Amino acid sequence: MSNFSAPLRRIFKVIATASYLGSGTMLAPVAHADQNDPALPDLFAGLAQTTRAAEANAIQLEIWARWTDFASDDAVSDAMREGVALMDQGRLVQAEAVFDALVVAAPDFAEAWNKRATIRFLRGNHAGSKRDIIKVIELEPRHFGALAGLGMIHLNAGNLQGALQAYEAALAVNPHMKQARHIIARLSERLDGQAL
Repeated sequence: MSNFSAPLRRIFKVIATASYLGSGTMLAPVAHADQNDPALPDLFAGLAQTTRAAEANAIQLEIWARWTDFASDDAVSDAMREGVALMDQGRLVQAEAVFDALVVAAPDFAEAWNKRATIRFLRGNHAGSKRDIIKVIELEPRHFGALAGLGMIHLNAGNLQGALQAYEAALAVNPHMKQARHIIARLSERLDGQAL
């Protein structure tokens, strides 16, 4: 990432934190929860079709709320809220411990893995973050936050082609990711003339 400008590095930080800041704003509990919520296909269809920024933002918040909630188990939902609160307070070591326990208690809960991936990235454990992101994408292939996170990990490793592919995958799912669109443009310039 050292070859990129300071403004672009700031964009990377925005995307890195978006996967928990956006979902930290938890909306009213939903009837179903996690990545298997039956409302998600319609939400993603709406996200792909809308051209209005306000509507796209509302849909994204609803997707994050459904990903983050785990209505079928109050203890899991409580742990998620506790972990997010610790993240918001900057208490990353304690938050990681909460998410360590959560991925054991609810191994099929994609957002638990995503939160831990975010913490690990912020703490500099990019290998651990990447492992968690792979699990997130296995459980929820539409997880644009995790895909963007994978792009950042590839950037930090100097794998510009891998980063470009990850950001393009994120943008294919969520065409309203302005930061990802900007990063893709910069990466495309850097990779111009190279085979992908």
